[in-house]
Amino acid sequence: MGTEGAKHTHIRFRLQVDMQCRCMGCIDKIDKAMAAIRTFTGVETSVGDVGTGVVAVAGKVDPAELCQWLKRKTRKDVKIVRPRRPSDNRNKQKRSRDTPPSAPPLPQHLSRALPTSRVHSDHKDLHLIEKKIRDLDKARDTLKMRNLKNELTATRCELKQSREAISNGKKALLDGALIQLHAYKKLESLSRLTI
Repeated sequence: MGTEGAKHTHIRFRLQVDMQCRCMGCIDKIDKAMAAIRTFTGVETSVGDVGTGVVAVAGKVDPAELCQWLKRKTRKDVKIVRPRRPSDNRNKQKRSRDTPPSAPPLPQHLSRALPTSRVHSDHKDLHLIEKKIRDLDKARDTLKMRNLKNELTATRCELKQSREAISNGKKALLDGALIQLHAYKKLESLSRLTI
């Protein structure tokens, strides 16, 4: 399992689990696997978010080995996501300060037409996505209801056919019994005449 964990230095990394399927079975399976990461040898701390499929791990463990272990547990695609080093971010910030702007600023009347910040746009996108999900859930529920109505109609038809078959069977049985009764009465009247 994690027998080589002592050879590794203390590192922090994230694992991204592919969350294409969001059925309750898959979510439960991924949630249990995320909780079981703590039992992996060398893992000191782990925090998982089933909604995004991200697990943050810290400890003396091989990320590739833990990634393979999580793939086997969840039967999902798992990727190792390493955070950027802070020094890289500082260098990028310094470079962005040193470079002059490539285009002149927009006139005031045009700048209003553009979204003021990407955060608001992402927030709207999130609401649109949530609305689409709710609409899809409603459509799925409607289809389930239609399917249930179709099944109910089919069951009613089968029940009606069964009742007709039973009543036809009863009628045939009663007709047969009536015929036998008439035959018995004829025999009885014949036997009285002969005596």
